[in-house]
Order: sequence, then structure tokens, then C-alpha cells
Amino acid sequence: MPPRIAVAGIVAFWIATTGYVAYRDVWPRLFASGPPPVAIELADEAKQNVPAKWTLYRNGQPIGKLTTLMKYHDATDEFQFTYRYSKLRLEQGGVALEVPDATSDVRMTRAGDFKEQALSGKLEVVAGKSRFGGQIDVRGTVSGGTLTGHGSVKSSFGDFEADLEPVPVRQGQPLNPLQPVNRIAGIHGGMRSWVVHEYNPLQDALADLIRKQLAKSGLPLGAAKPKEPLLAEVAGEPRVLSWQNQDIPCWVIEYRRKEDAIARTWVQVRDGKVLRQEAFEGGEALRFERED
Repeated sequence: MPPRIAVAGIVAFWIATTGYVAYRDVWPRLFASGPPPVAIELADEAKQNVPAKWTLYRNGQPIGKLTTLMKYHDATDEFQFTYRYSKLRLEQGGVALEVPDATSDVRMTRAGDFKEQALSGKLEVVAGKSRFGGQIDVRGTVSGGTLTGHGSVKSSFGDFEADLEPVPVRQGQPLNPLQPVNRIAGIHGGMRSWVVHEYNPLQDALADLIRKQLAKSGLPLGAAKPKEPLLAEVAGEPRVLSWQNQDIPCWVIEYRRKEDAIARTWVQVRDGKVLRQEAFEGGEALRFERED
């Protein structure tokens, strides 16, 4: 059996690699913040103050739960989007990444300007009979068109914290179309196509922090390549979605990159309620299925 220090080094490498791959390839679709495809009725949504519940599937298998909620803060005239994940489990190469609980918050003004973003959660890595845990807390605020903030990580292998590198923020686009929302207004067949940018300033700042920490451990990783924008369009006619033993007519928003469809949003024709959100790329398929 290798020396304990060698075993610890191997495990640390797999934790870092698995965490980074999951963060780079999966996290942006789970905890992203960018522009909405069409109108979201903020005031109407905030008045309801009722959470929407979702089940998350990976390649057809359930891997976790999601609860989404919007609140209005009268004191600041701001809207807060909260995405809370629970019992999330991702497996790759015999290593499992478990997220018992994680929350992403986005705050925006009534005019659609991005004000604040936060991400916190618990993470566990399971490799064989070994289990290692950690907690992450990252928060950023926007001032003068720039996001600044602070991140901290507590883990079985040590703790670290640092200020985030400043990231420019493009205002008026606080939500990502690949992230499920309760309802989308204004959908109709044959809508003119529009360009969508996958945009997340906190993700960019956190990725830079992770790369720096891995480099200190002798695991240098290059910066992720920027993704090309998506072209979104709505099908000319509604499509029928089988949902909870019902056939529901839905408008389907399809997002394409280089002619390949990589995501779809299923919006109920009757009231704009989002019933399903899909993303697929690189042989992976993720799906948010509404429960209520």
C-alpha cells in the first residue's frame, strides 16, 4: 500500500479535479445568472411568493431536487431570485460529488439592473470507502458596473478564503434562460429569434479563484474558453408535453449553438407556466421537471 502522504495526495487530486470538472461543465447550468429570453413579470411573480419545486435528471436518472422562489424587498425596491438545491449527486469515473444543500441568490432592481449575487453550499466527495466534505460561501456585490466580493472554502484538507477578482457586469440582464423560472410572459409561435449570452459574473470570479488555489497545489489549469452566444427561437406551433399524466400544449423555446440545439424551455400555452427545462451538450443531458 502506498504511504499515507501519497494516498492523501491522490485523493486530494481527485477531489480537486472532480470538483473543478463538475463546476466547469455542470455548475454553470445549475447556478447561472444571465439574460432572460423574454419578459418575466416581476411584480406578479413576487406577489405570489409561492415556491416552485423541480426534480433534476441527468441522462434520464433523478439526481436531485430544486426549489425556486422570487421575493420583493420593499425597502430597496429590489427583487430576489433564490434557487435552492438539495440531495444533488453527480458521479464520474468512480468518484461521486454530493451536494446535500446549496443555495444561489440573485438580486436585481425593478429596471433589471444586477445588484448582488451569492452562492453557498455543502459539498462531499465519495471515492470508494472514503468520504470528504467541505463548505463554500461566495458573495459579490455590484458597484460602478463591477462585481467585487469574497469567497471562502472550508474542507477536510484545510480552509482558505480570498477576495474575488473584480469582474465587469453587463446590466439589465440578471437571469439566465437555461435556469428554470416560474413563468415566462409574451410567448407566441413564430417569434423573431434573439441572441442569448450565457453570463455569470460570480461564476467567472469564482473560477479564477479556484484556478489560483489549484495552481498553488501544483495543479495548474487554463482558463475556460468563452462560450459562443446562443440563438433562441420559438417553434411556430405548440408541441404536446406529457406532464404528470396529462398532455399539455406548450410553446417550446429552443436554444442553438452552431446549428446544434443545446437547450429547450417548455412553456404552457394557457398561462406561461414553465413545465420543463432541458440542456444537453457533450454527451450529457440535464432536465428540470416541474413537480407542481
